[in-house]
Amino acid sequence: MTGLPDLLRRMPYIIYGAAAVVFVWNLANQWFGMVDLGMYGTPGMESVAAFQKSVALYGAFVEAIYLVASGAMIHVLIKIHDKMKATAE
Repeated sequence: MTGLPDLLRRMPYIIYGAAAVVFVWNLANQWFGMVDLGMYGTPGMESVAAFQKSVALYGAFVEAIYLVASGAMIHVLIKIHDKMKATAE
């Protein structure tokens, strides 16, 4: 078995960082999009604005969780590869 490239070994940490960036970016995009629609200036739209805030938070959270889970899976697969390589030698 050959060794894994350094970039592949660092990939889980890159994905974890990307998850944080995607969470903030996605949440900000949805939040500013909601503000640009002018929901806050319209009387009686507070419940719609609150719902959209919840939807924005949920969407950003789900995407970040998928990225973290992908990074964790790569991390586990690298550990399995290292363990199998150690037993093969």
